[in-house]
Amino acid sequence: MFDLNTIKKRYFEIKMGEQILELEPPSKKMLTKVTALSNIKDGKKATDGLYEAVEMILNKNSANKKISEDTVADLNLDQVSGIVTAYFEWLKQTKDSKN
Repeated sequence: MFDLNTIKKRYFEIKMGEQILELEPPSKKMLTKVTALSNIKDGKKATDGLYEAVEMILNKNSANKKISEDTVADLNLDQVSGIVTAYFEWLKQTKDSKN
């Protein structure tokens, strides 16, 4: 019998101020939603979608720590964009790795 519980979990570590979060890989449902939010082209909707995507990413953490909408709203656009870019790069690297 194949036991899913034996699969080693992987986490993306991110430091925000003094806090370190271990972010989990997304489920298919979350990945679809984050990708859709990140790809909106209409000005304000694109910005709102990017911030919403980051909030979803940050809230899928190993400690189940709730990151508030206000905390994410306090990040500047460069920080938000950096989080999304680094997270997706990590997903690609871990997907491409042999282990």
